[in-house]
Amino acid sequence: MADDELVAFAKQLAPQPFDRSTVSERRNSIEEHIKKHTSSAGLVESGSWSHGTAVTGHSDVDYMAFFPDSSRPVRPSTALTNLKGTLDGAHWGITSRHISSPTVKVGFYSVPNFEIVPAYYKGEKDEIAVFRIPGPGDEWAESVPLGHNGFVSAVNDKHGKKVKPIVRLVKAWKYHVGAPVSSFYLEMRTAKHASTESAIIYDIDLRMIFRELVNTGMRAMNDPLGIVPRINATSSEANRVTALRQAKEALDCLVAANEAKEANDRSAYWTSMYRVFGYDFPYPSWG
Repeated sequence: MADDELVAFAKQLAPQPFDRSTVSERRNSIEEHIKKHTSSAGLVESGSWSHGTAVTGHSDVDYMAFFPDSSRPVRPSTALTNLKGTLDGAHWGITSRHISSPTVKVGFYSVPNFEIVPAYYKGEKDEIAVFRIPGPGDEWAESVPLGHNGFVSAVNDKHGKKVKPIVRLVKAWKYHVGAPVSSFYLEMRTAKHASTESAIIYDIDLRMIFRELVNTGMRAMNDPLGIVPRINATSSEANRVTALRQAKEALDCLVAANEAKEANDRSAYWTSMYRVFGYDFPYPSWG
């Protein structure tokens, strides 16, 4: 069945784990340096690499550098510039530092690379820590990384570990076509969809998720936890229009792939799926 190819591809997308000792040594050096030169309380791993939703080839190690809100500048761009400057000399192996809001991307002579977000503690809501991080338009946005990771993991457990793999599939589409949409937004959309379903069937739910992306216009969504005001999809209206067009094209391809599957046409099925995911998508064995 078509789900077999999607399951196999989702497994293929999972990156190989980096050497933990390498990650730890780099993290410790950077954390010590940041704490010495700023008011930061330290680094916390926050992203998809340790969360099970990273895609191979796009699997930098994500951290948040926590700061007290009293040290938060007026504009996020200032915080990012300051953090980039602070990282100068933080580790001997750093070869590059550049800003890609909301992160400072830190390149090393060898993988893994790091992405560090400046995060300013706002307080707690429903016993969940809330932080302010750089958002669109050089404005501050609220973030609850631990709460959102917990939400995705709970939905994943509810469905027998099937949700994080489908998140990887949706992200793989983003990377293949270069859709200018937030990976975090796609993860939250997917998890929110799965939270209302009684079962997950990759073939069916993938089409449903893309249909939701199209029907909602690739616009900001409500926080499933009801803690932060909105979760932004894109950084600009132009990017929203582009990402929406690409999502419509993907949905058309997924529908065509399903029709090809029902017609037992392996070639047409694979052609449609490769347009969504690229040449690495496995050729179907059914038929």
